[in-house]
Amino acid sequence: MKTKTSFRHYRALSLLMGGLLLTSCEKDPAKPEPVPDAGSLVMNPGAHGAGELTEEGQRVRYELATKAGHYYRFSCQGDTLPECQVRRLDPGTLEPLPPAATSDRTYVTWRAEVDETAIMDVSARINSQVQVGRYTFDFSETEDAEPNTVQDAISKEAPSDFTGVLNAADDVDVFRFSIPKGHILAVFCYTKSASSGPDTEIVRADGTVLNKYRYLHRYGESALSAENDTGEDLFLRVSSQVGGVDVGDYGCKATDDGVDDHPNAQPEATVVTVPSTTPVKFWPEGDVDVLAVDLVGGHTYQVNSDGFSFYPSTTVLDAQGTVLAKDIEDPDSLSLKAEFTVPSTARYFLSLRRLQGFGTYVYYFDKEFTYSISDVTP
Repeated sequence: MKTKTSFRHYRALSLLMGGLLLTSCEKDPAKPEPVPDAGSLVMNPGAHGAGELTEEGQRVRYELATKAGHYYRFSCQGDTLPECQVRRLDPGTLEPLPPAATSDRTYVTWRAEVDETAIMDVSARINSQVQVGRYTFDFSETEDAEPNTVQDAISKEAPSDFTGVLNAADDVDVFRFSIPKGHILAVFCYTKSASSGPDTEIVRADGTVLNKYRYLHRYGESALSAENDTGEDLFLRVSSQVGGVDVGDYGCKATDDGVDDHPNAQPEATVVTVPSTTPVKFWPEGDVDVLAVDLVGGHTYQVNSDGFSFYPSTTVLDAQGTVLAKDIEDPDSLSLKAEFTVPSTARYFLSLRRLQGFGTYVYYFDKEFTYSISDVTP
């Protein structure tokens, strides 16, 4: 009897151990399943506390009570864990939601679309050398402090530095600027926490868009700019890029850059002579500078610039606005050096605009250069 009993105990123990081994093999030890915060319940806004990651790849999950139409923010801060990140998950599928799905964030802001229990995971940053340790967290209800319309826009000075928060993927912040007629408003908005910066545009009160700018980490490209051609107030609209990847804190620098160095149209064009060298400054997006010059029929002229990483291309027009040559430039060099011949003696207009460079130089946008014209007739 003792032998049979011992055999049964051994067989049962073997089956139990086999089941445990099979279960452990089915799980990826490098990515442990998310665990709820020990002893936690669904948290209300205002809740804060501390947590701890005890193994590599661990995620601690929190449940948050939210109401439709309200804004919320959940953040984590490292303690003995130097770097933490948060991700908001879809309550139904538990898939990451933007912007945390595309970048490591120490906080997430969002607007609840329905009354629901939001799901948030806290983990160590993937590329952090330290994957275990303590952290603190904070859950709060926030307000959309920056108005969304030109009627309610917050007035800012030029120059000034200011900050804002995009609370959700569809949030839009609007700021008002008063500068003299003919002056150029230049504004550069940059991210303070996200992987990419916000989209910005300068508009009139009636919604007319004067210029748009997308933050692209380009060296030398300092600002969105637009000329106040009517003398009325101008408005800056700040919004998230597609997908909401840049929702969160941002900063802006605004300046009054005075009048444009050269007009954008023929009647007011800056008159130059042959030969001559003229300083030119392009504003970062969409600026066109027009020069007027008297040329001799049948003569060939060469235009040249010292632009480093872009082509200040030339379009040649006659007094009636007819295009004689469009975007002439040298495709084999980093500077413009092109020639054209005019049919008759008259005043012509050289319309200059920026063409993007090639190769690695597309990331460098010079603003100032000199533009020369000379007679090279054989």
